[in-house]
Amino acid sequence: MDAKKGTTTVVLVCKNGVVLAADKQASAGSVIASRTTRKIFQIDDHMAVTIAGSLGDAQNLVSLLKAEIALRKMEEPHISTKAVASLTSRILHRNRGYPYITWLTLAGYDENPRAFSIGPFGGVNEDVYIAIGSGMQVVHGILEDQFTKGLDLEEGINLAVRAIRSAQNRDLGTGGGIAVSVITPAGYKEFSEEEIQKRL
Repeated sequence: MDAKKGTTTVVLVCKNGVVLAADKQASAGSVIASRTTRKIFQIDDHMAVTIAGSLGDAQNLVSLLKAEIALRKMEEPHISTKAVASLTSRILHRNRGYPYITWLTLAGYDENPRAFSIGPFGGVNEDVYIAIGSGMQVVHGILEDQFTKGLDLEEGINLAVRAIRSAQNRDLGTGGGIAVSVITPAGYKEFSEEEIQKRL
């Protein structure tokens, strides 16, 4: 059961930070392979990614990004979210003949919060909200109706949790628990299960 797939992740750019949320289920075909899969990864002090698609490919790409960022920071102390989006795009595009079967969202806080979706062939799109994975259609319906630009971070966290919960209720590839992280000027923070449960 190596080809673990199925997921829903959400990234919201809010007034004072970025919210990242994801379910924890991984599927192999019609089988639930895991209900505790990590899909949000911190890659720098003020940056993180969410993953969808092949778990092995995504984890490999995350490790590569962490190493590339560490190398670049030896020459320059700060690397922007946009620069990492471009780096990720080049890595994926270079491997398009034998592609990573994965889709990423990259979120970070430089002078302002930013979020990018990056496809398996290297296509990059910046937006204020992004949903990827098998439950993205459910989530997009909720976000189109309820997301407003300049949303407060607390409201964004609650909206992201509601969106993931809705995907879990309607999409077979989405399940397990819910993971939530935020990136603010203070850095990256992961929420505990207890903190998330209070918002359900």
